[in-house]
Amino acid sequence: MPPRRSHKKSRNGCDQCKKRRVKCDEADPCLNSPGTSLAEISARTDAALRVFQRNLTDTAYFVREWNGQDPELMHHYCISTCTTLSDEEDVRHVWRTEIPKIAYSYEFLMHGILSLSALHLSYVKPEKHSHYLTSSTFHMALGLQTFRTILRKPTAENCFALFAFSSVIMVWICAVPTDSKDAQPLSSVIEMFNLCRGITTLLEFFPLINKSCLGPLMARDWSEKRGTPLRLFNGLDGQISRLRYRLTVEVLAEEERSVLEHAITELEKTCQRIEHARTLSASGMIYIWPIVVRVGFISLIEQRQPFALVLLACYCTQLHVFRRFWVLERRAESLLSEVLEVMPPEYADLLDWPRQFCLHGPDLERWCVLNPSSEGIVQ
Repeated sequence: MPPRRSHKKSRNGCDQCKKRRVKCDEADPCLNSPGTSLAEISARTDAALRVFQRNLTDTAYFVREWNGQDPELMHHYCISTCTTLSDEEDVRHVWRTEIPKIAYSYEFLMHGILSLSALHLSYVKPEKHSHYLTSSTFHMALGLQTFRTILRKPTAENCFALFAFSSVIMVWICAVPTDSKDAQPLSSVIEMFNLCRGITTLLEFFPLINKSCLGPLMARDWSEKRGTPLRLFNGLDGQISRLRYRLTVEVLAEEERSVLEHAITELEKTCQRIEHARTLSASGMIYIWPIVVRVGFISLIEQRQPFALVLLACYCTQLHVFRRFWVLERRAESLLSEVLEVMPPEYADLLDWPRQFCLHGPDLERWCVLNPSSEGIVQ
C-alpha cells in the first residue's frame, strides 16, 4: 500500500476561521477578521498615515537637515530609551541592537529612532520639553515620508524595516503628550487604532519576521490555558455581562451590533491574556485589542458612537495597568477623561467600572508585593 501523500494543511487554526471555512493565519490572536480585504486595510492605513503626517508637518519646521543634535539623540537612544520599552532582555536587545542595525540601511527607520529618543528626552528633561518635542516631531514627519511610499509595496527584504518603523509609530503615538490645552486624546487614540490595525498589511511577512531578529517583538507572553490567572481586572466578568445585556437592547443596525459584539469578546480575551501573562514586563500587550478589532469598530469610534466609546473607556483599564512605563503614564487618565466628557448621561452606569478601576486599580509593583505568588510578574 503506497504511503499517504503528505500535505501542508494544519489543524491548528482558530475556531472562528474553522467556522467561516477560511484559511487561518494561525497568529494568536487571529488577525484574519471577516469583511475587510488586505487592499481595504492598506488603503485605510495609507489614509491614516497621510492624516498623521499632515498633522505633524503642521507643527514641524523643515528648516534644517541632520545636524549636531542628532548624535545626542542616537546616544540617548542607545543608553536609555531602548531600555525603557520592556523589562524583557530579549526585547531590549531588539530595540538596542537589531533595530539600529536595520536602520543603517533605511534612513526612514533612523528618523524613527531619533524621533523616539527625542520624545523620551522631552519626558526626562522637562526644562527642554518644547525643544525636544519639536525635534521628535521633525524626525517622525521625515521618516513618514519614505515609510508611506515603501509600505505600499512591502517585500521580503524591506518588511523588517517596515515592521520596526510600525512598532516605533505605535510607541510614539502612545507616548506623545496629551496633557496640553491643544491635545486631543480621543483623536490620538483613533490614529493609534488605525495605524495598529494597519500593521496587518505586512501579514504575509509575519512568519518571516517572527523567525528573524525582530521575533521577540512578536513573542506572545500569554496563554489562555496557563495556570491560575492573575486577578488584575477585578469586576471584569460583571462588566462584560452588563455590556452584553445592554447591547441586546440597544437600537442598532445588525452590522453595528456584530462589530460591537466582536469588540466586547476581544476586549474580554485581551484582558484574560494579560492576566495569564508569564510577566507583565512588556507594554506591547496594550496593542493587541487595537489590532484585532474590526475596521468597522474604528469607524464607530470616529463617529463618536456612544457604545463604542464605552468599550474604549473599558480599554483604558489595560492602559492603566501598564502606566508604570513612561510611554503610557497618563494615557488612561487623559483618554478616559475625554470620553467621559462626551458621553450621554444614559451610559453612566456602564462607565462606573472603568472610572473606578482607573482611580483605584492595581499599581503593578505594589500589587506584586501584596501577592507573593506573582513573583516574576514585574521584573
